[in-house]
Amino acid sequence: MGSNRVIAEDEISIFCEQIAMVLKSGVPLYEGLEAVCENYRGTKYEEYFLSINEDYQKGTTFYDACAKAEIFPEYMLQMINVGERAGKLDNVMDKLAGFYDRESRIHEMVRSAVLQPSIMMVVMGAVVLLLVLKVLPIFREVFRNLGAAFSETTNDVIEVCTVIGIVILAILLVLIVIAIIFGALLKSDKKQAALNVAGKILKPVNRIRNKIATERFASVMAMMLSSGYNLTECLEMSSKIVEDEKYVVKIKKCLELVNADTAFAPAIEEAELFDKLTLRMVQIGITTGQSDHAFERIAEIYSEEVDTRIHNLISWIEPALVAVMTVLVGAILLSVMLPLITIINNMG
Repeated sequence: MGSNRVIAEDEISIFCEQIAMVLKSGVPLYEGLEAVCENYRGTKYEEYFLSINEDYQKGTTFYDACAKAEIFPEYMLQMINVGERAGKLDNVMDKLAGFYDRESRIHEMVRSAVLQPSIMMVVMGAVVLLLVLKVLPIFREVFRNLGAAFSETTNDVIEVCTVIGIVILAILLVLIVIAIIFGALLKSDKKQAALNVAGKILKPVNRIRNKIATERFASVMAMMLSSGYNLTECLEMSSKIVEDEKYVVKIKKCLELVNADTAFAPAIEEAELFDKLTLRMVQIGITTGQSDHAFERIAEIYSEEVDTRIHNLISWIEPALVAVMTVLVGAILLSVMLPLITIINNMG
């Protein structure tokens, strides 16, 4: 999506929306851009946006001014270039605002899906650590002070529970380290490799990735078709935007079929870019000359499905971790209470 990008998706969305509002209001871009860029004064993006305004005021194109700043993804820059040349910059910026707003929401949900289980594991580890290192030794000392003789079985039970607690701590530590490494990889150029591994281990993650790839493909196709790109250019650009390598292979296969004079709908079907239901929607859109609207609606459907699947995954992980933690803590407490009950009975 652009190796020089230093600006977040939500900031890109806001910037695009502001430019779209300026253009739709009839205010000349050179006046509106100055006001928009002034809003970033005092922020960490100040120098970039002020340089964009300065370059544009000197007479360069909006595309060249944005490209020179080196803070925007390549896809956005190419769309600005096309919109500016076709005289549809207001529509392009409006659609880009929606696109990057969805990208921001998806990334936020992914971060949440990784962060919340990690916090749960840290809490679980802290509880187990407290029980193993503090509670069990205290109870041992209490038993000794009471003058109670440990039976071999009772002593073995406590020792086993202590070992189990230590093993659980080790496992949790490994999982936390894996989560930290995974989070770091998501921000590096090893992102796709990390997601491929996660997808192989966790099937729900793989299904979510497929849905995200389909949603991005549909969004790109909708924007580019409505902006005047031909079909070949749309497929070429979308293959650069979609990050899922397996889905990119499908896009390239569709492009090869289209270049071989295969009709668009059969090419999509053969490349397996959509399921049967959304494929029929594309076919109807092509027949009625509303391909961009069909792709836009498909993007909305998949966006909603991605939201639902991520929320479902998070809602499944949290109760599972709570249940595991409850069982573990209960087992350790039981190992403490059983000897205590035995001692009380003997004293009676």
